[in-house]
Amino acid sequence: GIRRLVLVPVVALALVAAACGDSGTTTAAPTTSAAPTTTAAPTTTAAPTTAAPTTSEAGIDLAALEADLAAAVDAWMAENHAPGVSLAVELADGTLVTVARGVADLDTGEAVTPDDYFRIGSISKTLTAAVVLQLVDEGLIDLDAPVADYLGPDWAPGSPFADIITVRQLMNHTNGFIEYAFDPGFYIQAAQRVETPYTPQEILQFVAGREPLFEPGTDYSYETGGFVAAGLIIEKVTGNRAADEMRRRLFDPVGATELYLTPQEFPPSPVVHGYARAELADALLALNVLPPEEATHTVGDETFVDVLAGPQAVLQSAGWTGGGIEAQLDDLALVFGALFDGTLLSDAALAEMTTTVPDHDYGLGLSVGERAGHRTYSHGGGVPGFRSHAAYLPDDGITLAFSTNLIPVDPDVGALAADVIEIVTSLG
Repeated sequence: GIRRLVLVPVVALALVAAACGDSGTTTAAPTTSAAPTTTAAPTTTAAPTTAAPTTSEAGIDLAALEADLAAAVDAWMAENHAPGVSLAVELADGTLVTVARGVADLDTGEAVTPDDYFRIGSISKTLTAAVVLQLVDEGLIDLDAPVADYLGPDWAPGSPFADIITVRQLMNHTNGFIEYAFDPGFYIQAAQRVETPYTPQEILQFVAGREPLFEPGTDYSYETGGFVAAGLIIEKVTGNRAADEMRRRLFDPVGATELYLTPQEFPPSPVVHGYARAELADALLALNVLPPEEATHTVGDETFVDVLAGPQAVLQSAGWTGGGIEAQLDDLALVFGALFDGTLLSDAALAEMTTTVPDHDYGLGLSVGERAGHRTYSHGGGVPGFRSHAAYLPDDGITLAFSTNLIPVDPDVGALAADVIEIVTSLG
């Protein structure tokens, strides 16, 4: 009825900050005095590192480091009432430290572990860009060629600029497409087909059918459809599924098995339960896509809505190469760091990725900035139920990746990232 139509735009508004590439570059997100004063979701002890060394090659006390990281995560969770967090840090000497706190399921109280899967959202964009840049090195893709050279003239039906948008513009948000994750019409459409997966072509048809925000190359506006098109280009020039190319090129070389590009592949067990709050929770209920009795949880004086209580077909297909990966955070950290240490990308590819759009901090699938006084290459992720962050510190050789099963969160992920960076850069 009326309530449903009024609340639909709120979904878009609630995801605007979350879906964007990062959560700010230099300052942590402000806290709010409106946060409820109830106790936070229960936490668990840091996950044991069975048979792990007690010190790193550099002589770092890993038990003390885990305790410090766990305390930072706990403090952040207490402020924003997040049910759970999975965090992984790869130190400069290659030591991998994992911390898992809180609960994966508010119903059962089951603890989060490092083996749990989270939806990492738009961090997927960084990995898609990396595959494209490898294909550039191999001479199969030209960043400044029109997309139509690879996908044909009808790749963006209805767009007046389909013949001139370039591959580069797909990945640096200068193509002029609207962000369908911010579009109320997309949510109305999706709510009517919750059990029918989206195809990449359907996503492109939706974004190309909306009036462009600007002529390609003249401005910047964060969006996801461009990376869906990039996924199709990967498939066109290789003859293989994007999921298979991503695994062969990025995951297998570093032994990272536990990342899955949905809907082409799925992890062996479902992701942890992800929760929406505030206006986003209200809107999801108003769209009638979740059963209220099963989905609704009271946390303090708030209502959290479990996005896993309803069909997952749309949630696992609308993002694809722009936001569809489900992963364990330790393997995400391994892959993300390997993009920048010479393992996966050439110097030329890295130079392209880190060259930012004028007056913006975004390159090709990557935010370039600074946090807690350290240079960062990073990307954020936000999808219903999950908020994530991954960063590499080029001057320190340190990678961090984490996800929480709540959206939106305040303080946002940038605040926790800053705390983690301060801890891991003060070692030794």
